[in-house]
Amino acid sequence: MQTFSLKLNLCIQLRGRVLRLKKRLQNWNLLFEDELGAPIELSEKEFYLAFERREIVVDSHQPYLDKVPLVRNAAPDLSCFRDAHSGEALRRRAYLNQLRDVETGKLPSNEEISGRIDAIASTIQDSKKPPSPSSIRRWNKLYDVFQSVVQLVPQYFKKGRGQTIVGELEDLLELSMGEAYLQLERPTVAHLYENFRWRVNNFNQQRLPSQLLNIPSEMTVRRYLERLDPYQLDCKRLGKYAADKEHRSAVGELRVDTILDRWEIDHTHVDLLLVDPDTGEVIGRPYITVILDRFSRVVMAFWIHLSPPNTESVLMTIERAIRPKKTWLSRFPNAVNDWRAHGLPLSIVPDNAAEFHAHGLIDAFNELGIQVIFPRSRGPQMKGAIERFLGTLSRDLFHRLPGTTFSNTQERGDYPSEELACLTLSKLEGMVTSWIVDCYHQKPHRGLKGRTPAAAWLAGEAKRTPRLPVDLDSLESILSLRATPRLHHYGVEVDCQQYHSPELAELRLRIGQDATVDVRFRDDMGHIWIHDPIRNVFFSVPNKNKRMFGISRDLFKKAKSQVKVSKGDSTNEEQVFLAYRRIFDDVDQARKSNKMRLRRFAAQAKLDKNGKVRAPLVHDVAQPKGFDENSNLNFDKSTPALLIRPRSA
Repeated sequence: MQTFSLKLNLCIQLRGRVLRLKKRLQNWNLLFEDELGAPIELSEKEFYLAFERREIVVDSHQPYLDKVPLVRNAAPDLSCFRDAHSGEALRRRAYLNQLRDVETGKLPSNEEISGRIDAIASTIQDSKKPPSPSSIRRWNKLYDVFQSVVQLVPQYFKKGRGQTIVGELEDLLELSMGEAYLQLERPTVAHLYENFRWRVNNFNQQRLPSQLLNIPSEMTVRRYLERLDPYQLDCKRLGKYAADKEHRSAVGELRVDTILDRWEIDHTHVDLLLVDPDTGEVIGRPYITVILDRFSRVVMAFWIHLSPPNTESVLMTIERAIRPKKTWLSRFPNAVNDWRAHGLPLSIVPDNAAEFHAHGLIDAFNELGIQVIFPRSRGPQMKGAIERFLGTLSRDLFHRLPGTTFSNTQERGDYPSEELACLTLSKLEGMVTSWIVDCYHQKPHRGLKGRTPAAAWLAGEAKRTPRLPVDLDSLESILSLRATPRLHHYGVEVDCQQYHSPELAELRLRIGQDATVDVRFRDDMGHIWIHDPIRNVFFSVPNKNKRMFGISRDLFKKAKSQVKVSKGDSTNEEQVFLAYRRIFDDVDQARKSNKMRLRRFAAQAKLDKNGKVRAPLVHDVAQPKGFDENSNLNFDKSTPALLIRPRSA
């Protein structure tokens, strides 16, 4: 897919008006000009807000849009060798440049080389003895392969002490190593040498005096072991996982050039108990999925969810990381600082969980041009930055909030987590956002040499301008779960929800009855995306149940499970909607209930005389405008969303 970044001559359409980016002003605002040369100044916040609202359309036909990047490897140059070795390579090339024919690259005869070699040595001021014609021809043969001076670097590393343990001695030593050294009991080198001597003596008893093998010393055996791969030795003596942990820094230090080069993603259980916003009852510990930019340590996005980590949680977090954060920050007015993190990355490092190996997720990464780097099994150090951040988030925020469970039972002690739990999901999202934007991003980071993550990101923008998708609808379609349901006269069915539209009915007439279609769906149950194989485009199809617009699939499933626990009817939509309201109420109402005793009293009121939870009644809930007691729930456009809360991307 095509991407764009805020570079010069970027062509956009603002409410149908064609604009071109001319320059960035000193106050970091963007200066655009229309076709008549009239200037228009926009801040980055105004630009990204208009882009998310679809008021700005990026021209997809302009030739300077970035393409999907490719990672290429470069061959080593002279800087990879010692100065003496690279200097010798340059000396050899100087002789070849004087003797080789410019067009054909051939050398003259040996007689001519011998006659000219002294003059060339004087010209290039060579302090060494001039080479012979045979040396010149050997150098030229190496140089002709790739026409690279690196081929002329002398192979001095091949010099040194010759190997004593070779041939039959090496075969005997390998047998001794398998028996008396490469064992999990970890015998010492002395035990290995005793076994080796015994084998050599038994072998010599069967040979003639002139064919006896000399027994090497113990130091020779030790030097032989030092030349072996230490990782392979530790795999046999310590086990593979211990060897991986012991040699975790053997590959060198991870270096990332600038922002958006490498993302690290992981999820974990939050060490905190959440409560129902209506009853105050504990509903359990949520999960959090976080994406971190490795270069700047800036948090690209997070998503707190009640269901276990799955492919959908990963896709939702990735989309939130790519998109600008202006709309997200508008939900939390307490956040003071800006959150500039956005853009498409070059690579992403997940773990080896099943949700990261799903075909839909891999296909989405390929379409966005994101390289997936899977670490080895049981190798958390391969994405150490995100592992360290999750620990910092728990210690600095979650463990300081009421209702925390701490990291283990010993640390928790006698702390009454269930009794002190009082935070809802909405309030926790606001606290995490404020902590990231105003605390973590503004504190000096040791891994950044004292710089703050916000300053590191701002400096990285000078090297790489973040790229964004031209069409946000295409991004939503790509980062979606995928299914292939059958197309019926009533539409398609996904997660027990029916979706239909006139466009879908027309598609059924063209592709035939009972055909399967490619469906993309998200956490929002209000609509899905269906692929039209004839026009080769995706179009949006709404839910036939209009009350599902803006409802989170994750929270709706949680509500159905709560109905089952309370022995209610999980197929009754009224009970499910009431349970949904108890889980995810408006955050302003939760702030007004500053004393948990009111919530506990409301919970006690829902118990019958035997202490069991009774089925919730319609009269227990404030009836919104447009509610008909004898029919299903109805809402008009002026009704506050009591049961429906949109999920932000």
